[in-house]
Amino acid sequence: MTGQPAAAWAGAVRWGHRWLPACGLLLALATVFLFVGERGYLYEDDHQHNEFTAKHMALARNLSAERGLLFLNMRRTADGTVRYAPYNRFPIGASVLIKLAIAPFAGDSAAQLVAARTLMLAFFCAAAALAYLALARLTGSRAVALGATLLAFSSHHLLHYSDAVSNEASVDLFAVMLVFHGMVLFHSGGRRLPQLAVKVCAALLLGWHVYGL
Repeated sequence: MTGQPAAAWAGAVRWGHRWLPACGLLLALATVFLFVGERGYLYEDDHQHNEFTAKHMALARNLSAERGLLFLNMRRTADGTVRYAPYNRFPIGASVLIKLAIAPFAGDSAAQLVAARTLMLAFFCAAAALAYLALARLTGSRAVALGATLLAFSSHHLLHYSDAVSNEASVDLFAVMLVFHGMVLFHSGGRRLPQLAVKVCAALLLGWHVYGL
C-alpha cells in the first residue's frame, strides 16, 4: 500500500514538472487578451501607435488584385481628388492576413480595428509560445524557458505594441521566433532541414526582420 501513494506522488510531480510551466505561460498570455485597451478605437495621446495602425489598416484595405497587389496609401488632395501613394517596403503576407481578418466587417471601422488587433495579439502570443518551446529544447528546462520567455515578452515595448496593426510589430516578431524555433530543432538534431526550410519560407512572407537570422 505504501508503494501506491509514493508512485502516485511521483507521477503528480512528473506531471507538474512537465505541464505547470506550459499552464503558467497560457495563463500569462490570456492576460494579454483580457487587459488590452479599447481595441475598437484609436488610443489617446499615442501618436506612433495610432500611425502604425492607421497606415497598415489602409495598406490592407487597398491591397487587391485590381491594383497589382501593391501597397497603396489613399490620400485626398485639397480639391477632394483621391490619389494612391505606393508604399512597397514589406512582404505581402501580413497585409493579406489583415485584409482577410477585416474583410467580413466592411463599413464598420470599429469592428475592423477589433479584428485586426486581435490578429496581432494572436501573433504575439504565438511568438511567445514558439520562444518557450525553443528555449525548453535549448536549455532542457521548462522552468527556465518559462522564466526567460516571460521576462522577454513582458517588456514595456513589446506589450505596448503587441496590438499595433503593423507588418513590423507582432507579425515580424512571430516570423523571427518561427525561424529561431526551426534553427533550435535543426541544430539539436531532433528535426532535419525540411522543417527549417518551410519555416524560413513562411517567415519571409510575413516580415523582413527575419533576414537577420
